Amino acid sequence: MEEGYTAGAVRERLIIAGIRELETHGLNDFSLRRVAVASEVSCAAPYRHFRDKEELILEIIRYINRQWTLLQEQILAVFPSDDTRALCELGVAHIRFWIANPNFRSVLLLDTDAKEEDPRLFERRKISEGLTSLIRAYCQRRGDSAATEAEKSYAFLALIYGTVLMLGNRELANDDATISMIRTRLSDILTA
Repeated sequence: MEEGYTAGAVRERLIIAGIRELETHGLNDFSLRRVAVASEVSCAAPYRHFRDKEELILEIIRYINRQWTLLQEQILAVFPSDDTRALCELGVAHIRFWIANPNFRSVLLLDTDAKEEDPRLFERRKISEGLTSLIRAYCQRRGDSAATEAEKSYAFLALIYGTVLMLGNRELANDDATISMIRTRLSDILTA
């Protein structure tokens, strides 16, 4: 264990530094040595917490999933009886989550030739699966067809991720008017 840090603190520092490493250098040039230096720990420290860089990358994705899941649970608790409002607020929160955490977006956009059984691909999909399953349940309660359910899920997620990209590129203003417009469009998708 690194002096002055608990094992959990070192592990989290490595994950946070790993997120920045992915953003800066991408998957192909990811360096455990740079992660260690950025974490202010020895170059051997990553190997005491993770088998290899693949395991660290997998843990980075899981870390981001946990952060989103906590936020999602809080929002669902606020709107327990208004499905449309809860989903719209989740959509807005999803956008704000990615904008507030630009380092996390590098994981969302990881360029990988992963095989279908690659755990990184599985974990990365969890990021949007929560919303997809909530939209599916919403559509089933409304009696929407499977085709309509698929269209709504696609349109809802496309609006979210397109908005994240446009806000990140400053093609849209990150202000209350834009958020209000997005809320309205998300509601339109759900209630169509």
